[in-house]
Parts: sequence; structure tokens; C-alpha cells
Amino acid sequence: MNSRAVVNIPGNGYNHLYCFKGNKYAKIDWTIDYADQHVSSAPSEFTRDWASLEEVGFTHIDAILPTSGSEHKAYCFSGSRCVCIGFTPGGGEDRIYGSVRSITEGWKSLAKAGFDRVDAALLVPDSKDQAYFFNGGRYCRVAFREGMTSEDVLLDGPKPISEGWSAIPFSFIDGIFLEPRSSTKLCVFSGSKCAKVLITEDGRQTLVAGPTDIAHDWPSLRDAGMC
Repeated sequence: MNSRAVVNIPGNGYNHLYCFKGNKYAKIDWTIDYADQHVSSAPSEFTRDWASLEEVGFTHIDAILPTSGSEHKAYCFSGSRCVCIGFTPGGGEDRIYGSVRSITEGWKSLAKAGFDRVDAALLVPDSKDQAYFFNGGRYCRVAFREGMTSEDVLLDGPKPISEGWSAIPFSFIDGIFLEPRSSTKLCVFSGSKCAKVLITEDGRQTLVAGPTDIAHDWPSLRDAGMC
């Protein structure tokens, strides 16, 4: 599997999707109907624009988990390590919070689940300080408090993705995020494919689109060479 990480920052007009793949990243501006999307920041080595990630020696990004308190603060996972950073979209400023640590040291819940790396992460919709983590064909649900030294608890899992996410048509996930201004619609990436999933209030899931080629639904990512 190629290393990929995605994080979406909602905007008033355009939304801003940051996509990391290998040692590069690109920024995509897009509208909620997907009809208007374009590369707003051309692919480049992410260490050139993200000084904090260069400082900690990350050569690729596997997953990004935004914090519940700020869209501009996130946990970045790379191999067996993790760090929390703050950043200003378009401002070229980022900083490290705490220190880089091994995933199993900083997240006791993930150590308990047997996750020494993270392929994708998602804040639990409409929940504070809970997240889903994906590793290979498995996932788990974790409660945590912001800050790597805070106690975190394994709430559920590890379980097969096919068991807990039956509507997702993939055996592994390497990118997942909620559509802007929604707590029910998910965009999911797996290799060269993507899909859209709807979660109802009673927890049921429905596949509403896909699987399709990322290059088809996200021509901007194709143009950026990030598919």
C-alpha cells in the first residue's frame, strides 16, 4: 500500500483538502458538490512547507487526526511514530505540541489494540474526544483527551472493518473524512478507489456512491499526481 493521508478543512466557499502521499503533499480547493475543484497548492515535498514535520524527521505521513477542539491542530502518524502539530492554512506556519513519540507509547489504547501503526483516523461524528483508528483490515474506537500524555481508553475493537463498517466496500482504508457541514456523510479512500457512505442516526450505514476510481471523482487529485 502506498502511504496516503488526507485531512479536510471546511471553508465558506471552497473546502480545502490536504493530501499527503509519499514525501509529497498537495492542497485541493473543492466545493461540496465536487463539481468545482482545482489544485491550489502544487505537489511539493511536505518538509519544505511543514517545518514541524521536517524537524521530527517524518519522511511520509500515514494518517492525520484533527483534534476536536481545533480544525488547525492535528495528530500526524508516520510509521510507528506520532506527533501533534498546530498549523495555519495558507499561512506557512506550524508548530509542535509536546514531543514525537512512538504510537504504542503515546496511545496506550492503540498498544492494547495491537496497532503499532495507523493507516487512517476519523473523529467519531457528534462525539467529543473519541476517534476511530484503522490498521490494515482492522479498526478500533478510542476515547482520548487532547495531549499525548493524557489517558486514553480502548472502547471497542479491534474488529475487522467488514464487521463494524459493512457498507465500506474495501478491505483496508488509507483515508477517510466527513464531508463539510455533515456528521453523516463520509468519503473513504482505499488504494486507487474511493466511495461515499451515509451513516443514519440509528447507526446504520449505506453505500451511496462507489467504489469508483479516485481519478474519476477527484480529477484534481489526478492532476496533482496524488491518486
